[in-house]
Amino acid sequence: MSTLRFLFILLLLLNVLAFATLKGWLGGNAPTGEPERLNNQLAPERIQFIRKDGKEPAASQPAQADPAPLAPQQPVGTPQAQETPVPLPATAETLQCRAWTGLNTEDAGQLAEKLRAAGLQPRQSSYESVTAWWVRIPPQGSREAAERKVRELKALGVSDYFIVQDAGPTQYAVSLGLFKTENAANQQLAQLRSRGVRSAGITTRNGLHHRVEVSAPAGALTAYDGLDPAHQGECKP
Repeated sequence: MSTLRFLFILLLLLNVLAFATLKGWLGGNAPTGEPERLNNQLAPERIQFIRKDGKEPAASQPAQADPAPLAPQQPVGTPQAQETPVPLPATAETLQCRAWTGLNTEDAGQLAEKLRAAGLQPRQSSYESVTAWWVRIPPQGSREAAERKVRELKALGVSDYFIVQDAGPTQYAVSLGLFKTENAANQQLAQLRSRGVRSAGITTRNGLHHRVEVSAPAGALTAYDGLDPAHQGECKP
């Protein structure tokens, strides 16, 4: 047998023996690779892995839940937006309105002139209003008819009367009293009727009145507080 054939047969037998050993045909457990090799080692829990830089890796920690997102914070130094009240414009002293009513023509003119002299701007207006309540017997149409009424009054015990002589719509009326209030006029009429006077009645007497008003700071009106107090009042500036 040649040497080359012998080597070939020997190599073949070695391969068969190696194959049988890997399959476990010759007894023992067949190795199953790297996991089994690790299991066969003593105290595998003492194995430590070393990083390339020579430091041991940090111990593993249980995973933690992601922290809740923080609310956005306003940059430091930035003022917060707030509603700022709008300031009212600065004004001079508040104006007040003062009015004088029920003035006759002469008094209204004098008051307005006095206010203008003080640098104020008065406003004037005129109106008609009741000045008195008149108890009287209506006009009789003639002097003779009015005198007959007077004789009847005398017979009833009435002595306070006079005949209107002035030309106009009330000429030859018999006046029995002029009163400032309606209540006083009604009392007079009740007394006349208790005496038997049936033709008397009440009518109003109207007159032209004037109103003066002015708007100014309160300090400028102090000087007029005592002027015609019966006619003073407030009004709208």
